[in-house]
Amino acid sequence: MATSDNGHRPFPEDLDRNILLRLPVKSLLRFKCVCKNWYTLIKNPYFIREHLYNCSKSKSLQLLIYDYGALDGSPPITLISDHGVAPLHENLDYFQRFRGMTILIGSVDGIYLLERISDEKISYALWNPAIREVRPLPEPKIQFSTREGCFGCGLDPSTNDYKVVYFIKNRYAAVYSCSRDSCRIFEFTFKIFHSSKNCIVKFIFGTAYLNGAYYWLIREWVTEGVKCSFLSFDFSNEVFGEIDGPDHYSDPKMPILFDDSIALLNLSADCVYDIWVMIQPGVWNKRFTFQCFPYFKSWYSSTVIFVTKSSRLVSYNVKTQKTTHLGLSYPGLKGVSYKDRCAVYPYKESLVAIKRENEELGHCNYLEIFDSSIEL
Repeated sequence: MATSDNGHRPFPEDLDRNILLRLPVKSLLRFKCVCKNWYTLIKNPYFIREHLYNCSKSKSLQLLIYDYGALDGSPPITLISDHGVAPLHENLDYFQRFRGMTILIGSVDGIYLLERISDEKISYALWNPAIREVRPLPEPKIQFSTREGCFGCGLDPSTNDYKVVYFIKNRYAAVYSCSRDSCRIFEFTFKIFHSSKNCIVKFIFGTAYLNGAYYWLIREWVTEGVKCSFLSFDFSNEVFGEIDGPDHYSDPKMPILFDDSIALLNLSADCVYDIWVMIQPGVWNKRFTFQCFPYFKSWYSSTVIFVTKSSRLVSYNVKTQKTTHLGLSYPGLKGVSYKDRCAVYPYKESLVAIKRENEELGHCNYLEIFDSSIEL
């Protein structure tokens, strides 16, 4: 390796940084051991945010498949990327420990919220699969459950603090802060839920987080059809808000992110979908109409993930109108119950650490805390 006059370094420091920013997380975790300078750089919050930004701008497809009905000996978690279908990590024993999840929510900056029920006890944790860190959430003073209420995860951009919000309509809400490692509980009586016709759509297919706010779709049945609006939560101010949806009555399915804007995926007819993009709060523009496969699974960048009638996973890019078979075929892809279905989530590599400060527990210890009541 060539050397130079800058202290026998093979490359200038800024060139080192630019090269490292383009490497995958797996390589960076190994390179932390090369030298003290690299370790400090890779752990630097500014480097982590810049690396995450680079990953976010990548158009390469990455999907995390969680098989809720995986048989013993089969990995419950699989990764689909441009390189094909493969386990997310070569250490299959690690991912066997994630059996029995009742739901995954996310991801935001590569972080997922996990829910597990055992002996009627519900536990939650944050998980970054790229760096294999798990952060169990403290036992709440109120009952959390995805069957009663709704969750959202996001970053408070004013403090760089990751938070989890939970609410039950007309009852209470709670906000967990990673930096404080505590939960703030307050009354939740938002006006849009006073009508018994209002029904919130739990967003479990991906993420509806954008620029410090999380969004849930609310559907209300009216004479003309289904009217939709959006409930938002600002992670900086920790307040809820409401945004009018498109003035269009059909079958709104879910909020999505499209070109750094909140958008709505709407079913307008049998297997015919519309995409409405929010130009500004309450102002919408219909951008695309397309016909595709019947079983909708997820959304990734400008790509919709569907399942064919023959249980094959496919992607459809609404901009290029290109359909791609993703190489995965499994009956559970069409399943709707947690016992026999596969969930599909966007996956983003991230160096974001979620361990508590000054905590020296290793990865296995974290999982043991989360799995303390689970027989593996």
